[in-house]
Amino acid sequence: MRAERASRPRPFDLQAHRGGAGLWPENTLEAFGRALALGVSTLELDVHLTAEDDVVVAHDPALTDARRIRELTRADLPPSMPLLRQVAALLDDRGAAPVRVNLEIKYDALDASGLTSREAFVARVVDALRIDGLVQRTSIQCFDWGVLRRVGDAEPGLARNLLVSPKYLGPGDDGPSPWFDGLAVGADFVRTAAAQGFSAISPVHGSPFRAGVDDPAYEPFVTAALVEEAHGVGLTVIPYVVDDPATMRHLVRTGVDGLITNRPDLLREVLAGEGRELPTPFAG
Repeated sequence: MRAERASRPRPFDLQAHRGGAGLWPENTLEAFGRALALGVSTLELDVHLTAEDDVVVAHDPALTDARRIRELTRADLPPSMPLLRQVAALLDDRGAAPVRVNLEIKYDALDASGLTSREAFVARVVDALRIDGLVQRTSIQCFDWGVLRRVGDAEPGLARNLLVSPKYLGPGDDGPSPWFDGLAVGADFVRTAAAQGFSAISPVHGSPFRAGVDDPAYEPFVTAALVEEAHGVGLTVIPYVVDDPATMRHLVRTGVDGLITNRPDLLREVLAGEGRELPTPFAG
């Protein structure tokens, strides 16, 4: 298996974080369109629900004036905040059939009362993906294990990617991490994720988060041992968010299966330099 991986590496998953937030306005149709024209394999995006259960693409739960998206109608939101349906339409318009969507359900286990229940959030997102014909080309990612478990129950055709950071694995004030939703995860999150039927893990690449391998203070979280362990139980490894070429190159050589990046342009250059296949551009 290792020899085959080395001789015929699978296509690398180049994920444009929020459409390429280091280049264009994040989580907008402009960003997603420009990322498609550049050439990426996956559009990474975040979603929230409005008061009327519209699935909108946005990272933060509130607008800059502190009004919460969940308490607003679509008409209250800025025009630059697209519906998930508009992203689906953009993919169709570009004929970008090979491009996938990696959708983060922005459920907050520490502030759930201001959003919605896991069940309701998952149900609305899954319904939207079915209506727009996105199920087979979408992975759902989340830090919350309970959300991913409910996604599997609601729609087995959706891939599930566990976002991983040490701060979400540590205990809460009154016991285990609230992000575990009662699941006994323990220290071995890789094998537990595999046992849950997840498709991938997306760990933070290292710390400090905005640093990289050239920073003397940098401590990697994604190591060759972690990649090997994940591959050994059938999980792909797609670290987030990696923006500097040196760290990109290091992780590609470590054997990760993809990267989530704000700078898809730089990652394309790194992949080309490593002799890796590049995603096809889909220009307007």
